[in-house]
Amino acid sequence: MIAFENIFHEIAALLLVAAAFGALTVWLRQPLILGYILVGIFSGPSVLGWVTARDQIDLLAQMGIAMLLFVVGLKLDLHLIRTLGPVALATGLGQVIFTSVIGYFLALPLGFEPVKALYVAVALTFSSTIIIVKLLSDKREIDALHGRIAVGFLIVQWLTFWNRRVPPLPRNLSRLTVKL
Repeated sequence: MIAFENIFHEIAALLLVAAAFGALTVWLRQPLILGYILVGIFSGPSVLGWVTARDQIDLLAQMGIAMLLFVVGLKLDLHLIRTLGPVALATGLGQVIFTSVIGYFLALPLGFEPVKALYVAVALTFSSTIIIVKLLSDKREIDALHGRIAVGFLIVQWLTFWNRRVPPLPRNLSRLTVKL
């Protein structure tokens, strides 16, 4: 295990290794995200144990995901989303239902209780969003028809998710008061 002098050396080493793995996966004609996942596995606690600044690395990861989704939002054309709406709605809801049912029935034989199996099924439903967006972005296919349909059904997935998690807003917001 290598002990880094400070967090900047640790992050610089991780970025260099990520660049090397990224170049290797591109040279092998594999998705770039595979190289990044391999860097996480090798530099994590199970192999090399390089990551000691877990909170800072976690913050960088969350910022990276937020920036990726921000770029996707910049590229979205609302007119095109409206025209692809029925296709995106059908594929998005179909995927949510299909993955939830399959995930639930796969989790039960693995020993999960029914409620925990349901949580696993829902987590499986929404876990692929960042991976799909990153793969489409790397292949420069996010603006292609299939890329826009995929982003459309991912939006439907997230709307389904937030519809389950976020309570509805009050009907009359003008009566809503905040006391300071």
